[in-house]
Amino acid sequence: MIPTSDEIKAMWKMMADLYARKIEKNNLPLAISLSSMLQLCEEKPSKILEVGSGSGSLSRYLAQNLDYECNITAVDISDEMITIAKSLFTKYPFLPNVKVSYEVANSEELTNIPDESIDAYLSALCLHLTSDPKKMLQELKRVLKKGKRFGLSVAGPEENVTFASTLSSVFKELEEEIPKLKSPKIMRSPFYLGKKEDLIKLVEEAGLEVGYCWVQSGPLNILTFEDYESLVLKSPGLVKMMETLTEEEHKKFMEAIKKRLYDKFIDIKNPLVVEAVQLIGKKP
Repeated sequence: MIPTSDEIKAMWKMMADLYARKIEKNNLPLAISLSSMLQLCEEKPSKILEVGSGSGSLSRYLAQNLDYECNITAVDISDEMITIAKSLFTKYPFLPNVKVSYEVANSEELTNIPDESIDAYLSALCLHLTSDPKKMLQELKRVLKKGKRFGLSVAGPEENVTFASTLSSVFKELEEEIPKLKSPKIMRSPFYLGKKEDLIKLVEEAGLEVGYCWVQSGPLNILTFEDYESLVLKSPGLVKMMETLTEEEHKKFMEAIKKRLYDKFIDIKNPLVVEAVQLIGKKP
């Protein structure tokens, strides 16, 4: 099943606080790398659009580092994310030459952005989560000026996004013994665009030019089992599922997660990672 825009919005409503407090800082280095490859300081685009801005960590970074006059519009499908981003922005210093505005908007329907009005488009780790990535790319193409550049990234293959694959492998290991761990719906994997060739093909089929595409990973600040529990196991959907388990099932599940974390990561001093496929291109 493919999630609808309403379902995606509902998910981020539940996830907004956890994402802003615990998760987004781990994704920020990947987003900064993507923005750096767009050469914003060198090309000096005056109107920058960030799509899927979350709680605003990238826009805050740009507002502290871009050394020329520009306007950044940061949009997200989640009202809660935009509320958090607005509140955080006022708590940090920023350069007076950079103007930032936050708006609620669907990446597939950027109704408040005029045709060919954007000089640089950025969207980190969003395309694979949207309901229809082809529509998102068509909106990118519509709002971006001819000859201007964009940056996109998606989650890499699940096996390389180890904070997630650790969890899914335990689900698979225990699903016969604990049937409640098996999802009743077959949902589209968030990692389905995680190969370079798939992302390049999708972007080129949208009539956009690909400049560079690369795989990049970064460690997560999950150093203990307690860190993993507070970051991954506290996601609202997972908490709700775990509430359906018996005491014995819950104990077995937690023991399996803990053992896998120690065997595969903690004991061998190997950090959990997030991996992204990053791409920059241009509208011809």
